Amino acid sequence: TSPEARPLMRRNPMPISWTAIQALHEPDLDRHWVRCRDELGLDCPLEVFEELFFEHHGDAEFGALYRAVDWSAVAWTETELSGVLLRRVAVDRGYQYAVDEARARTLEEGLSDARDAVVEHWAGHLTWLRPPILVTGEVTGSGFEYELLVGFTRLGNLLGLLDRQEVPEMKRHRVWVGEGPDLGGGQSGSSTLS
Repeated sequence: TSPEARPLMRRNPMPISWTAIQALHEPDLDRHWVRCRDELGLDCPLEVFEELFFEHHGDAEFGALYRAVDWSAVAWTETELSGVLLRRVAVDRGYQYAVDEARARTLEEGLSDARDAVVEHWAGHLTWLRPPILVTGEVTGSGFEYELLVGFTRLGNLLGLLDRQEVPEMKRHRVWVGEGPDLGGGQSGSSTLS
């Protein structure tokens, strides 16, 4: 079954920075998430929060890339994108090596992962176990349609499997997409993503 796009409503609180989120860090994921929700007004699904903010705590390089983002203005949607569109996702230069390395390894050897559940999921579903996290260009101020924030190895594995023609190009894959404020009058949170 494919999940339908589920946009989350924005509360439009005061701007929320990467630094503010990291300043409320707790060693327990749930406590950190609740504090950011209650004290800052952050509206972010737990699954996204875990990989984006909790697992990147203390990662100064990653934080520097996204320090200018106002996370209060981001609306999260879980949706599906095709392999064709995922081939065009932008990746920050500092993380491109992780995508390229996973892609080359998968192209040469097929999919391999130390976690059996990951390999079994790919074999049975031809997609990743956990959806990667992307944002639109409005969030980062870039000219890209989509930019990958989390899931570099996942994307590399998919690209390698697409190159091997083991996964159809049109197959759709679950992703989290963070969209910025709709300044152009279009529909934010649309489920018509390709």
